[in-house]
Amino acid sequence: MRRLRMKFYDPSEGKSKTLSVDGVLETLTQAEIEPIMQSLIGVLVPTTAQVDEAEIVETTTNEVFNLIQ
Repeated sequence: MRRLRMKFYDPSEGKSKTLSVDGVLETLTQAEIEPIMQSLIGVLVPTTAQVDEAEIVETTTNEVFNLIQ
């Protein structure tokens, strides 16, 4: 699974906040991601937060068992 991890830094709290979105395209660019992150400030993260970084993470899941399907 491909996940976009967006990190915001809030200098008023001295803490970082991270939001993740599953199932994103691998070809996303900074020019596409940064405006979206800006639009999340004041909505999903505090108004004092700043855009810090974004990364696309590829994960693999190996199911060991699933008893109830």
